[in-house]
Amino acid sequence: MMEKKRRSAPVHTTRESGEGRFMPREHVPAGGTIVVTAGTGTISAEQVRKGLPMKALDDLARLLNVDHASLADILGTSMRTLQRRARESERLGAVASDRLARVRRILDLATHVLGESDKAARWLTSESRALGGEVPLHMLDTDIGTQRVQQELRQIEFGMPL
Repeated sequence: MMEKKRRSAPVHTTRESGEGRFMPREHVPAGGTIVVTAGTGTISAEQVRKGLPMKALDDLARLLNVDHASLADILGTSMRTLQRRARESERLGAVASDRLARVRRILDLATHVLGESDKAARWLTSESRALGGEVPLHMLDTDIGTQRVQQELRQIEFGMPL
């Protein structure tokens, strides 16, 4: 029987961000722009400010197996706005792009912790007892919620009691 190769998101441990915490790899290229490395490429702060293409939203919805309406709530925008932007080939706004990058980062972390993107997507879209019955994906609309989801993923990763 072939063993599945565990594919992990690019992460590193830093003492500055907290000993033993896994965080997405960030680096500063020659231009001085911070870049967050995601599982499928890099998203720079400049790209977020200019707005990510609608394809990034389509890709994330496909990876999570959710509809655009579910992501619209997290991105803080309406379905009508998303439909208009798609129809007119516009980019997402800066705030929606930032939230989309946040969700993608958490998906990459969950994939790293759980070992497979399908497992990560199921975990993110299912109620979690450890999170008070909340669906982790729904908590990603705020920074506080995102921190709680990250904390839960770290506890899963390191086998810490809940």
